[in-house]
Amino acid sequence: MKKSSLSIFYLLVTLLTFSVAKAQVSTPVLGWRSHFSYKEVKQLALGQEVIFAATENTIFAAGRTVGTLERFNKITGLSDVGIGAIQTLPDLTTLVVGYKNGNIDIVSENSIRNISTVKEYQTTQSKAYRSIVVDGANIYLAGDLGIVVYNIDRNEITEAYQNLGQPGAALAINDLLIYNDSIFAATDDGIMAASLSANINRQDFNNWNRKLTGLSFDQIIQTGSNLYASSENDLFQRENDTWVFVENFPASITSLEDQNGTLLLSTEERIMSLSNGIWETNYTLNPKGERINDIIDDGSYIWIGTGNFWLVRNPKGTTDNEFYVIDGPGRDTSYHAVNFGRKLYSVPSSFSDLNTENHINVLDLENGFWEILETKTSTEAVSQVINLLALNGETFYASCEKGLFKINSSLVSESLTGSGSGPTNPNASYNLSALELDEEGLLWATFYDRPNSLYSYNPTSNQWQNQSPDHPFGKYPIDLFIGPNGDKWMTIDPEEGGGILVYNETSGDERYLNLNGGQGGLPSNEVTDIELDEDLFVWVATSQGIAFFTNPFGILQGGSLTASVPIYENRLLLRNEYITDIAIDPANRKWFGTRSNGTWLFSETGEELIYHFTIDNSPLPSNHILSMAIEPKSGELLITTDKGA
Repeated sequence: MKKSSLSIFYLLVTLLTFSVAKAQVSTPVLGWRSHFSYKEVKQLALGQEVIFAATENTIFAAGRTVGTLERFNKITGLSDVGIGAIQTLPDLTTLVVGYKNGNIDIVSENSIRNISTVKEYQTTQSKAYRSIVVDGANIYLAGDLGIVVYNIDRNEITEAYQNLGQPGAALAINDLLIYNDSIFAATDDGIMAASLSANINRQDFNNWNRKLTGLSFDQIIQTGSNLYASSENDLFQRENDTWVFVENFPASITSLEDQNGTLLLSTEERIMSLSNGIWETNYTLNPKGERINDIIDDGSYIWIGTGNFWLVRNPKGTTDNEFYVIDGPGRDTSYHAVNFGRKLYSVPSSFSDLNTENHINVLDLENGFWEILETKTSTEAVSQVINLLALNGETFYASCEKGLFKINSSLVSESLTGSGSGPTNPNASYNLSALELDEEGLLWATFYDRPNSLYSYNPTSNQWQNQSPDHPFGKYPIDLFIGPNGDKWMTIDPEEGGGILVYNETSGDERYLNLNGGQGGLPSNEVTDIELDEDLFVWVATSQGIAFFTNPFGILQGGSLTASVPIYENRLLLRNEYITDIAIDPANRKWFGTRSNGTWLFSETGEELIYHFTIDNSPLPSNHILSMAIEPKSGELLITTDKGA
């Protein structure tokens, strides 16, 4: 199924109990490295000497005047991943981090203080924070649960305002403002305000004054003596105790910023300032089609967090924009990594998780740097990239929608499907679901719910050959593994019967393996991975555990066939555990990734546990493992999760 198909690779751990060559860029034994994407900067905070920038799962600090860079993640001391909001304290050196799971970190120069009270609070509601404001010793964190007040001097949560909607319903708070003696909240149901007087019970929704209910507001800010709030494309201003409409913009408002008493506003495409009732465009994001997420004016520069172009520094009054391109992959989730010549490649989609990203991630293990290689022809971008292979110095990749491509010497993609006897694309999609390479140098591709589901492609002759099996389940392959004797193991969509169809195109023999005893004896018909170990045993991962076949050469010879399952602690190995991926290391030990229980390392036979890593005892960002792979020369294990690494 993979292994030439590794998978995303943001989190790496080295386990060198076997002998490996020393790489130029090394990771210590049982040491961890993280590889997050920094392309989408979601929120900014002003520091004394740096700008703090938050992405989906990590934070970095860029020097305001000197080109320094510091990264913050679980390895460097943060307690979690999934950044909801950030803000600095008035000293501009201490950073408050609010996470999407309710966790809170106070990051100072020499320490990180964690407040996990809200994270541990039992509720079915989302706990994500969206905004943070500071008023003296009180830190107000607004989010889906309401408002949490943490007093930094007392090191405790002193108040929590929940269910502020009408009448006492849950209400998400998107932004906050402390103004005079009141607190203002931009919410999913209008703008609310309450007195900060000690004799006012702000936990009672009746004590909040409401304006413009029915509208969802995203930001609220004070500039000079004026208060502004934004609702999608519309800007409002407070006059006396009334909010009045100011302006409608052609794109959504993404940020409001105070520029020495002047309003600085960003939409998805541009930054504008309001002076004496006149709007002036300060900056337009180029190329168009990208998104401005957040802005900060530090007095000398306007800093811009973008949706796909990292961090931008704009010297005020000029167009000389500086792009802070932070090394990392194109996104935090990608799949089917493969190792070719000390470079690791991964793709942004899988057949079950298709998206419009059009790139391949390339990590050079010799120098540790990333390259983001665009997948595009001379006329269009190619998205839904689900797998890739390298053969004789050439790179081939599969797009679910567009078919098979080769990247030429000019880094332009050339289509290899759509002509001759090759696969067809009814409804404008090939539904290419898997790609593999055999020992003869032929590329094999599966096509889901198409008249012909299995093809071979000869890159030397540029010829396609239909090799589809006759079995009715063969119409629904979602992955492909080529056995040591050339048999094709086609993983079948569990919604169409599941299991594995083993097929030999030369003899025409085929056999359907499922959970029934004598007919495969799989733990489950939902198969997630198939791998070959050093003993030529075929290991199968399923949604209900692990099994293996000791003689893959005899699968198509007939007779009763039931997979073996290792015994660990007097029970079937990882029984009822949803296994997502398998990796075999050079010592023939077995790594098993799971959907909710981290990753396990077992001995060669699967009967002895060596390590079990989870979010609680390692820097893993999540217990949901998407994929893993061993790089044999360095001994690094690449682990990817649903939250990156």
